[in-house]
Amino acid sequence: MSMKFDEKNWPVGHAFTTKLGDGSAKIAVFADPNCGWCKRLVQETLSKMENLTVYWFFYPVLGEDSVVKSAVILSSKTPNKAWYEWCMDEKAPTGMFKASQMKVLEDNSRLAEKLKIETVPAIFLEDGAGPFGFMTAMELGEKIQHS
Repeated sequence: MSMKFDEKNWPVGHAFTTKLGDGSAKIAVFADPNCGWCKRLVQETLSKMENLTVYWFFYPVLGEDSVVKSAVILSSKTPNKAWYEWCMDEKAPTGMFKASQMKVLEDNSRLAEKLKIETVPAIFLEDGAGPFGFMTAMELGEKIQHS
C-alpha cells in the first residue's frame, strides 16, 4: 500500500524529527532502537545528508528491551538527542517512560502492518514510495531526487 507521506495521512505526532539543513525533503523511517542497520542509517547515511527532515516512527520488533528503549526515548524531553546519543555513542537512554508512549508504539505497529513493513529500517519517501531498507547517503539522495 502506497500512502503519500505527509502530515495529513501519517500520525506525525507519533514521530519525532531530525532536521538536517533546511529540512526541505521529507522521509519517514520506521526503526527499532536495537536494530544495527537503523543505527548505521544514522551513523553512515544521515550524517552525510543535507536538507532533509526525518520523521522517526519507533517500531520495536526485536523484543521487550526494544519496547522499553523506544518508550524511554520517546518520553525524553529531547527524543532526537536521546536517539542520536544511543546511535552514535551507545549512550543508553535513561529515565522513566510514560505509559502513554505504549499507545504510540501500538499505533505505530498497526501503521507498520498496514504499510506491510517486514523489517527495519523501513524508509518511505514523501511521495509514498517504500518501504526501502538501509541505503547509503548516495542511494537515499538519488531516491529522493527521483521521487
